[in-house]
Amino acid sequence: MKKFTEIMLISALAMILTVGSAFAFGTEITIYDENGTQGIGAASEDNEAEPGMVQSQAWDLEGFFLDDSNSMTMIGGYDFVNGKSNLFSGDVFIDVDGDAEYGDIHNWSTDRNETLVNTFGYDYVLDMDFDEMTYDVYELDADSRTITSFYAQNQGSNPWRYADGGNLIEENVSFGYEVMSDEQTGFSGWGTDSHNVVSGLDLSFIASDVPVDFIAHFTMECGNDNLMGAGTLAASTPGGGGGMAEGEAPEPATMLLLGFGLAGLACLRRKYGKK
Repeated sequence: MKKFTEIMLISALAMILTVGSAFAFGTEITIYDENGTQGIGAASEDNEAEPGMVQSQAWDLEGFFLDDSNSMTMIGGYDFVNGKSNLFSGDVFIDVDGDAEYGDIHNWSTDRNETLVNTFGYDYVLDMDFDEMTYDVYELDADSRTITSFYAQNQGSNPWRYADGGNLIEENVSFGYEVMSDEQTGFSGWGTDSHNVVSGLDLSFIASDVPVDFIAHFTMECGNDNLMGAGTLAASTPGGGGGMAEGEAPEPATMLLLGFGLAGLACLRRKYGKK
């Protein structure tokens, strides 16, 4: 019985360590999109859609995460692959000089997806292909064109998609996609119990020998929700770089679980060492 108890303790410690890391997307870098707020929390993106838009999980974009290998993850109740009501996913835009334009911008008078010579301050784009699960990376320039969100009241969600222009940096980069439960993602369901997870968005192409601050952006065709993130790519080192949200430390819960697990294993080792 004693032997069985010891085996169970070891198994429990292993499970603790696994739970603490299995669905670790990295550090959450989501920031307030400045488009007003609906739902839970004054500036939370979980269960929040833009003012005047439908409040439902089908339109909800919840979070950006960044891990230590400069890989970004995007989570939402929105179906990134199939879209919703024939309104489809956009592209992921990246700003590295702090001049991204977002917020309560209402300078359109009619509803339309318009193609403009305007990057809205973004410097790079991951041109997403959700059919092939790949993306191309472009460095945008003054002649690059983007496509705006559809609804006039959602122009603070611009841009929706990349149109053309700029310099191709990488192509056919693969990314991951899966459906996870609320417990696995850490977000609430707003009437459902699952979320869609886009992972493996590699930002190493902007890594440098000094830390790089960046802003990330994504929306869907209608602009119903504007997902924003702000993070820092750690200075690149041999074997990889790193990433953290600005001004944040590693997740306390993960570190606590890791500490408990290692402490328990150390105690067991001392016990068997004495025998």
